[in-house]
Amino acid sequence: MANQWYAIKAKGEKAAEINIYGDIGESWWNDESITAKKFVQDIAALGVETLTVRINSYGGSVSDGIAIYNALKRHKARVTIAVDGVAVSIASLITMAGDSVEMAENALMMIHAPWSWTEGNANDMRKAADVLDTFAAAMATSYANKTGKSQDEVMSWLTDGEDHWFTAAEAQAENLIDTVVDALPIAAQFNLNRFKTIPAAAGIFNKPPKQESTMPKPGENAPAATVNPPAAPAPAPAAQSPEDIKAQALAEDVQRRGDIRARFKPFAKMAGVDEIMNQCLDDHKISPQAAADKLMAKLGEGIEPSAGGFVSRIENGESDHEKFAKGVGQAIMARCGVEKHDPQNEYRRHRLEDIAKASLELSGRNIKGMDRIQLVKSALSMRPAAYGQTTSDLPVLLENVMHKMVLTAYDITPDTWTRFCKQGTVSDFREWLRLRTGSIGDIEDVNEAGEYKNMTIPDAAKEGIQAKRRGGIIKITPEIIINDDIGFISDITTMMGRAAKRTIENRVYALLASNPALKDGVALFHETHKNLAGTGAGPSVAALSAGKSAMMKQKDLSDKEFLDIRPAIWLGSIDDAEEVRVLIDAKYDPDASNKLERPNKIRGMVRDVVDTPRIDGNEWYLFADPAVAPVIEVAFLDGQSEPVLAMEEDFSTAGLSYRVEHPSAIGAIGFEGAYKNAGA
Repeated sequence: MANQWYAIKAKGEKAAEINIYGDIGESWWNDESITAKKFVQDIAALGVETLTVRINSYGGSVSDGIAIYNALKRHKARVTIAVDGVAVSIASLITMAGDSVEMAENALMMIHAPWSWTEGNANDMRKAADVLDTFAAAMATSYANKTGKSQDEVMSWLTDGEDHWFTAAEAQAENLIDTVVDALPIAAQFNLNRFKTIPAAAGIFNKPPKQESTMPKPGENAPAATVNPPAAPAPAPAAQSPEDIKAQALAEDVQRRGDIRARFKPFAKMAGVDEIMNQCLDDHKISPQAAADKLMAKLGEGIEPSAGGFVSRIENGESDHEKFAKGVGQAIMARCGVEKHDPQNEYRRHRLEDIAKASLELSGRNIKGMDRIQLVKSALSMRPAAYGQTTSDLPVLLENVMHKMVLTAYDITPDTWTRFCKQGTVSDFREWLRLRTGSIGDIEDVNEAGEYKNMTIPDAAKEGIQAKRRGGIIKITPEIIINDDIGFISDITTMMGRAAKRTIENRVYALLASNPALKDGVALFHETHKNLAGTGAGPSVAALSAGKSAMMKQKDLSDKEFLDIRPAIWLGSIDDAEEVRVLIDAKYDPDASNKLERPNKIRGMVRDVVDTPRIDGNEWYLFADPAVAPVIEVAFLDGQSEPVLAMEEDFSTAGLSYRVEHPSAIGAIGFEGAYKNAGA
């Protein structure tokens, strides 16, 4: 999996900062890339009012960049974009998403046409060109909206095939940014070797004196020869005194030193720059241009040239990697019994070992001379640090298939907690408080000469809920691949998915049975909370009616207002549930003596009857709709309500470990919306 090269940090209660320092989209030169899908999910979850996005990126995938741009534009927060270093190619488009945009004075921005590669016949090439033109038109809209220019004006940046570089001052002049801020040392650390042309905007490195040519321009005639004799040579200048020569040399050196300082100023905060500048200042033989060359060499230290130029990945249809991943995934799922066999799938009879070999070959690995064990180990160790992992690599193929199987098993495993518990979200593992407030009472009358009185705002009661890490590990060894043990993969992933679902179910009922104390020091169900029947009784018209009455009479924390909570769910044992269904469906009171046709006063009292073998005693419960008066909450970390897989190489087995993660929090957050009867 690619490294995540953006970071989101909280900046106070209602503010956050995002650093985009890496290539946008899939990794073209290394692992340092920003995946649009994950980025969009992360910022959509930010409930902040102000958002600062810092950019130092060479660009990357056009489609991913457009998705990130749109995600920032639709976020409710006020977005400030800060270009710390470089905002190049599609990264410059993301910059346009800011409500305000600032740029370090030594930073650079570059805009150019999207480009790609393709293969095929002339018709394929024309189609690819049309797709690039479509992307250019879409990008032009964003640049036009920011700069106030017409779309035709900005299209010249995206269609002439040139790299258009801008300093901060030039970008501001074009209305691409709003503000130029002080120079940052990070801005000096850009790699000019990545580009096909040295940016003209980096003219601080090369500013030759402008000279007028005496040669005729193309199409012009050479100046006619004069018929007059040449003028007499000017008289030789008078000899300068030593004082004049010294003064002139001093003035030239002052000018030289000033020019050198000017060229080094934007990079003064970068380590080692001051030392080089002082060396250049002290050596009168070093010209400003020579000093700039030394600075250029310093900035390029430790940076190797990257092959090729800028790539904005745009593909027509499915690539070979995608077709392979899709076919293999479907074949494995079919062999596991999750999907139907597709007779047209060329991989339907492939063993796991065959898939490992094909995955290596598709990625360009040299497998000549490998035995079976070496081949499988090599396929299982296809890591992004070495080659740049793709969807067709064996570890990713297995991860995708196993994740689908875990989710399938999770989804089809029944549960009951979702019918009476509130579902929430938390963003970390600390305790999160849930507040219940009182009311301010009735609004008082005001007579003709009277004054309005201040209303007392009641304190809120707090209940806590805290997420716990939960999960397990599935190990895939070379032996499993060689033995084609598809049954193991199917069984273990299915069991893990079911276990994830059952874990929450079991913990909810364990919490209910423990009758935990709330923060007021009183048990969840207690006579103090007026939600516990004084005498146990089995389900009956009278007992259910008493529970309904108790819930409706609950008051708020201020003890001023009736909450008028009505039961919506009955919960209890399997045996009692059958009796309750009869009771609430009966038209006439089944408990009435002498079989009188007395109307059933609890008919339709609840909308749902929940029975479970996890309650094997006589107790039964009434719950309000969890959206009205929640009692138990199940919260998931970052809203991830389904289990996820994480992958890592297993050194001890020469295989892979897939960790199934499903962190959640389960806790009691209120008492007014529930009623318990211990039963008979």
